[in-house]
Amino acid sequence: MGILKLEKGQILHKAGTDEVNSIEVIIKGSLKVSNTNTDITLTVGGFAGAVEKPGKPYIYTYEALEETAVYSYPFESLDDIPNIIRSNPKIAPILASTAISSASSVCAVFDQEYDIALGEYEQLMADYADYPSLCIKVGEPEKQFPEMDEIIAPEKPRRIPEWAINYCRSLKDNEAPLKKVFYPLSMDIAVGMVMTSFTIYNGLSEDVQEINAYRKNLSKKATAFRQTMKMIRAKLDDLERSESGGEPTTTIVNALTTILAYSAVPPETAAKFEEHISEFKANENRYDSSDEARALRRNITTTFYEIFTPCFLKSLTDENLPIELKMFFMFGFVDEELAGEKNTTILCNMARSYTPDPDGNVLLLYEWLKKIYMLEADPSKNEFDQDWPTYLREQKTSGSINEVQMEAMMNNSMKRLEFEIHNLFSLGNRMTFGRISSFVPVFDSQNVLRPLDMAYLTSSKVNSYFEKIRSIDYSVFCRQAVFSDPEIGITQLYYDDDITPYMILMPNVGSRASLWQEIDGKNRRTKARMIVSIFNTENTEESMIKLFGEFRWEMCKTVQGVHWNDVTDPSLTSMYCDYLQFFKKNSALSSENKEKLRTDLKKFSNNYKNVFIADYLAYIKFESNSSPRLNKVAREILFTFCPFSKEVREKLGDNPQYTELINHYAAHINNVAKPVSNAIHKLKKDEIAVPEVLTRQLEHLQK
Repeated sequence: MGILKLEKGQILHKAGTDEVNSIEVIIKGSLKVSNTNTDITLTVGGFAGAVEKPGKPYIYTYEALEETAVYSYPFESLDDIPNIIRSNPKIAPILASTAISSASSVCAVFDQEYDIALGEYEQLMADYADYPSLCIKVGEPEKQFPEMDEIIAPEKPRRIPEWAINYCRSLKDNEAPLKKVFYPLSMDIAVGMVMTSFTIYNGLSEDVQEINAYRKNLSKKATAFRQTMKMIRAKLDDLERSESGGEPTTTIVNALTTILAYSAVPPETAAKFEEHISEFKANENRYDSSDEARALRRNITTTFYEIFTPCFLKSLTDENLPIELKMFFMFGFVDEELAGEKNTTILCNMARSYTPDPDGNVLLLYEWLKKIYMLEADPSKNEFDQDWPTYLREQKTSGSINEVQMEAMMNNSMKRLEFEIHNLFSLGNRMTFGRISSFVPVFDSQNVLRPLDMAYLTSSKVNSYFEKIRSIDYSVFCRQAVFSDPEIGITQLYYDDDITPYMILMPNVGSRASLWQEIDGKNRRTKARMIVSIFNTENTEESMIKLFGEFRWEMCKTVQGVHWNDVTDPSLTSMYCDYLQFFKKNSALSSENKEKLRTDLKKFSNNYKNVFIADYLAYIKFESNSSPRLNKVAREILFTFCPFSKEVREKLGDNPQYTELINHYAAHINNVAKPVSNAIHKLKKDEIAVPEVLTRQLEHLQK
C-alpha cells in the first residue's frame, strides 16, 4: 500500500482477473473506468474501486488516461472509506466534490444505457411485427421464433429513487459554491457527502449491470431472428432494385485481394499487409494497450499508406474503378469480414450513390488529393505549420535539396501528393479518429458506435451546418476586403467577403472535427481547410459549432498578427485574453462568475482558446435561443465580435441582457452602412451601374 505511479495506457486493475483488496485515491492525472458497454472518467480526488466488492474479482477495468498517480489503501468494506477521508483532512472537500461528480457521471450513464436497451427492444419488436408481411413480399416461408414471444420490455431498475438522482445532479450543478463553502465546514459533512455519493454510485452501478445483462439476454434470444431478418432484408433490397430496373446487390468477396492486386505493390508488401489484417481480425482485443497490439496497429498504418498511393495514382486514369476501390478511398474499407456483412453492404451502397458537392466545398479526401495532384490547390501545411513553398525553402536552406531541385519540386504533382499524404492525410486521419493511441486507418466494425446512416456526413448535411451557423452567427466566415474603382469615384471602400471553407471528409469512423488551417499561405482571402470523419460518432452539431468557434479564434489571430493579444488593438482574441487573464480584478463579475471561470481555466489547462470555444458553443446553441449560459462580460465580447443575425436579434430584442448590446450594435452598423449606402445612391444618381460587391455588402450589413 502507498503511492503507485502509472504511465498513460497502463492498467491499474483489470476486470475479471484482479481480486479487490485495495481502494485507490487519485492524486494526479485521471483513470478511465470501463466495462464492455460503458465508461466514465475519474479525476483527482476520485476513489478507484468504490463500486467493487472486496474479495471478489473486479467488475471494471481501470486504465490511466495520462501519467497518473494514486494512493492505495486496504479495502475490506465501505466502512474503510470514512477513515481514509479523515486521514486526509486537507483534501476532504475535494474528495467530497469528486465523489459527487463521479456519481453524477454514473447517473448519465444509467439513463443512456436504459435508453439504448429500450431502443434495441423497440426496434426488435418493430422488425418482428413486420416479419410476416416481409416474408410474403420476398416469397420466403415464415419461420417460428417462440423465444421472441418471451422477450419483454426492459424495466428501469429503481435501486436508487429518482429524487436521489436529481439531488446528486443538483449537487454537481452547484459544485463550485459547495466545494468552497459547504464541504469544508465539517469533516463529518465531507464524509457524509462521499458516503451518500457512493450509495448512489453503487446502486446505479448495479442498475447499469442489470441493464447490460438484459441487453446480453436480448441479443442471445434474438440471434436467430436477426440472422433471418438480415437475409430477408437482403432479398427485399434485391427485389426493390429489380423492380426499379436496377441490378441486384453485388456481394463483396475477397476485397483485400482485389485492392492489393489493383495497387500492384511488391508481393512482399501485399503479403505483409494481408498477414497483418488477418492477425488484426483474429484479435478480439485489438485495441488494447499491449505492446503487441500497438505494434500491429502501427504496422497496418504504415503499410496502408504504401498501398493507398499506387491505388490512387492508378485510379486517376481508370474510368471503371472497382467498387472495392471506391470503398477503400471513401471509408478505408479493406476487408468485408473486418467491416461486417451489414456494414459492407451499407458502405457499398453509399459508395455507389455518392454524388460530389456541386459547390465544391465539401470534398472526400480522395477528391482533395486529386485537386493537389492536378495542381488545382496547394498542399496543406505540415505538422510544423509550414506550407509547401516554406517547406521547400527550408529543405534548400538545410542543404537537403538545391535551387534547381526546389524549382522542379514546386509544381511536381507526385512530390506535392506525397507531401499531402504524409501530412494532412496521415496526421489528419489520426486526429479526426479521436483516439490517437488506438488509431488504425482501416474500417473496422468495432469502431462503429452509431448507425452508419446517422453518422454518415454527406455534402448536403455539411452544407446545412454551414447555413445553420450563418443563420445565427452571420459573419462567421467573413473576411474584410477593399473595393476600389477610381473610374466611378470609389478609391477605397471596405466590404465583407464571405468565404465558405473546404470541409474534407476523412475516411474513418471518428469523433473529432478540426481546423487544419485558416487560410492558404499568406492570402487572407483563401478558403480555410477543415477536416472531419466521414462517419462522425459524436454530436455532429456540437462538433461543427466548436469547429467554427476554433476558426473564429484562429482567423482573428491571423488577421491581427503580433497584436492578437494586445488589448490596445481591440479584437476578439485580445479582448478575450484580457478578460480571462484579469478576471479576478473585474468588478463586473460576481464571485460565482469568478469561481466558475477559475474552474473553467483549470478544466482547459489555462488554454484561452479552448475556454472561448466552450463559450462560443454556449453562445450559439443556448444564448441564441434565449437560454442564458454566459456571464455579462463574455456575452458582451462575443456579441461585439460575433454578432447574431437580424432574425436572432429580433427574437432577443426584449431580453434585458441583450437590449443594450443590440442597440449599440444597430448604431454601429448604421455608421458602417452609411458610406456604402451613400456610394450606391451617388452611382444611381449619376446613372452609373452599381457594382455587385456594393449591393452584396449592403445586404450583408442588413442581415
